Amino acid sequence: MVRPTPSLEELPMVDMSQALADFERARAESRVRVTTKIDRLKHAVLAPLRELGITSVEIAFDGYGDSGAVERIFSYDAENQESELPEEAVVLLEGDDTARETSLRSALEELTYAALELHHPGWENNDGAGGALEIDVAQGSFMLDCKLRYTAYDDHYDEL
Repeated sequence: MVRPTPSLEELPMVDMSQALADFERARAESRVRVTTKIDRLKHAVLAPLRELGITSVEIAFDGYGDSGAVERIFSYDAENQESELPEEAVVLLEGDDTARETSLRSALEELTYAALELHHPGWENNDGAGGALEIDVAQGSFMLDCKLRYTAYDDHYDEL
């Protein structure tokens, strides 16, 4: 059975200020959740990287057209020579203070995706973005280098 399209009078009224307040609240809650996740992941990966003698890590990502992924993880030793990232297990604390075990590689990928979600949501859409999450293990510093791509037009009209 086909239902008739409702008239404007039959449509429910939307309180835009309430809708915006709900959106902002949800966005703030998401920001706290993702920031907490990033902090836990950073803590979980640093000690194993130090124990393995890895001094820096670069997690390269790329995406466009509504799809994106971590492409490769580069790890470097004290002589700045690229080294293979060992299959090492790490323990991650979850939001409810339970723990789960995962591989170091998976934790680094998860960290990259969380950083992108926080700082560049939708990075993989349309023309996309590429870049890397760079970790200085000795300093315990993390830098997200994200190069957003876009199509631009330089349009000119000249009357002759």
